[in-house]
Amino acid sequence: MIKSWCSTLMIIDMEECGICEDCIDVCMEEAITKKAYKVIIDPDKCDSCGECIDVCPVGAIYEE
Repeated sequence: MIKSWCSTLMIIDMEECGICEDCIDVCMEEAITKKAYKVIIDPDKCDSCGECIDVCPVGAIYEE
């Protein structure tokens, strides 16, 4: 399988994040996980599709 990489990095602002887990549910690459009271994006798995940005109800996820 060939995976194309994008230089975009997805960031979660944990001060805004309500840990609703919508981003975890929508991520087809399983790049987003919850650990304790944090939601983490694994940049090695993330394909920068932006689905997590679209589904976040508080706008806590953005591209860097």
